[in-house]
Amino acid sequence: MQDELTLKALGIFVEVARTGSVTSAAARLGLAQSVVSRQVAALERLIGGALFYRNGRGVALTSLAGQLLEQAVPLLDGATELLDIARGHAGHVSGVVTIGLVPAVSPALSSALLAEIGTRYPSVRLRIVEGYSGDIETRLSQGEIDLGVVNRYRAAGRNSYRRLFETPLMLVGRRERLAERCRELGIGPGPLATRQLTRFPLVLPVPPNAIRTLLDDLATRQKFSLAVVMEAGSSAVVKRIMADHMAFSVLPYHAVAEELASGLMDARPLGERAMRQSVVLAASSLRPFTQAARTVAQCIPELAERFLADGTWRR
Repeated sequence: MQDELTLKALGIFVEVARTGSVTSAAARLGLAQSVVSRQVAALERLIGGALFYRNGRGVALTSLAGQLLEQAVPLLDGATELLDIARGHAGHVSGVVTIGLVPAVSPALSSALLAEIGTRYPSVRLRIVEGYSGDIETRLSQGEIDLGVVNRYRAAGRNSYRRLFETPLMLVGRRERLAERCRELGIGPGPLATRQLTRFPLVLPVPPNAIRTLLDDLATRQKFSLAVVMEAGSSAVVKRIMADHMAFSVLPYHAVAEELASGLMDARPLGERAMRQSVVLAASSLRPFTQAARTVAQCIPELAERFLADGTWRR
């Protein structure tokens, strides 16, 4: 059968181009790698030229592929919007919505979204990816995901934002160790000055990270040094180190809500106005805002208000 240009083939081509890997594209699309390879080969036969150079790291675009990509992306977006209009007119919301979540909100929000969307919109499938704010912002800016819930400390970026809530950053540690360290240092109750963090051994996220950047910038401006004993790229590692060692971290309340409620951890808020975190819902400016994505985007603020009301999250 003669090869034909299909939206499926173009979609696979765009995903391979974005990821730079046939394997990664297949995983994201939920297809076998052989299917992706065959679709790319068929598209190359149809247009009469190579689309990718194979290298040790994956694939790179040829000049022909670059030209095709410029035309394929708006064509696919237009087709998606057309289907979305038709489905919305018929009262049927369906599709895949990819959401990036920071670790602090991921457990509670992922579970609640599945319950809410699964009940009200069973034809909408959620795809959750977890990462720090910088990673999610990058994927939003590159059009790899539809929505993201990220932490913000200043206005920036090309994506559109809606603030969900604002919360103070806190010095967090194992309850008895935090109390012991404060007694040793003669620190009384109440909020801490950021400069007092210099007297606590800290385990902090690996840069680039929004909280880490904020702390480093503040330390530079106020001319003090933080006692960073370890850097970790995982919130689970940060929590384990605090549980096992005389080490502390700077986190928002909702990142350790379960540990605080159980009594394992305790926290002291940081007093400076700059040490507050905005948790925002962001939408990619490079992906079509489908009815399914719009539905999920409307649901997230409702769930945020529920979590704030029941104490899961805290302003």
